Amino acid sequence: MSEHDEELPAVECDEGLSTPQEQAILALLREPSIAAAAKSSGVGERTLHRWMRREDFMTAYRNARREAFAQAIGLTQRSAAAAVGTLLRIMHDPKATWAARVAASNSILKFARESIELDDLAERIVRLEQAMQEEQQP
Repeated sequence: MSEHDEELPAVECDEGLSTPQEQAILALLREPSIAAAAKSSGVGERTLHRWMRREDFMTAYRNARREAFAQAIGLTQRSAAAAVGTLLRIMHDPKATWAARVAASNSILKFARESIELDDLAERIVRLEQAMQEEQQP
């Protein structure tokens, strides 16, 4: 198992999948191709392709992908402060190249602008939802 595999989600068994199918789903998340996933999970490639045509298997696979993506988003959120700190250090480092300092500055400005835009959108959504609720009340 590599350092990139350690945060793979557990596959939910709600769809009644077999253990080999669950292992195949984890392999699909981990491996770069269907062939590699089949090999690493110990099933034939044709079998894996057949499973991938089944709705229950694909539902479980989509759920596992969503969970893996949610974990990745959580990791980026936990690392955001460190990333901004790194950009600020580069931006203020007189020994850094001008290109690095400009790139760091641009990243900070872009992040700040996007943060304001997201806050503005969130506020607009809240106001719209409140207005809709007021209209629906008798």
